[in-house]
Amino acid sequence: MQVILLQDVAAHGRKGSVVEVSEGYARNFLFPAHFAIEASPKALKDKADQEHRAVSKVAKVSKEDRQLASKLDGLEIMISAKSDGGKLYASVGPKDVAAALKELGYKIDVDQVEMTPVKEVGTSSAIVNFPSGYEATLAIIIEA
Repeated sequence: MQVILLQDVAAHGRKGSVVEVSEGYARNFLFPAHFAIEASPKALKDKADQEHRAVSKVAKVSKEDRQLASKLDGLEIMISAKSDGGKLYASVGPKDVAAALKELGYKIDVDQVEMTPVKEVGTSSAIVNFPSGYEATLAIIIEA
């Protein structure tokens, strides 16, 4: 009997795969535990449609990330911080860069910004990493 796995099942396959199992194993274990469903023509068509939607969603997100990375690459961000003669009272880090980008209208998570904390007035750089593999380099200008 062919079934579509709803979860990873040891020695049979990963979630979403179509596998051949004995009818007793399917009816007595897989179906009651909600680990699999029968691979009917309708279920197979639904699975193919779902995979197609997932692929197109990934392509759309990748395209959006590429466009945003190209907009952000080379962007200069001004951040004002309290200082005492060139030394900052508190360091400027990824959280501050993400907040500055949010003020400019870009939706970037703190986890996406990669930089070492800066403790002096001047110019620094930061890298914004996108989940789809793109990255953008920003110029951070810190002023007192």
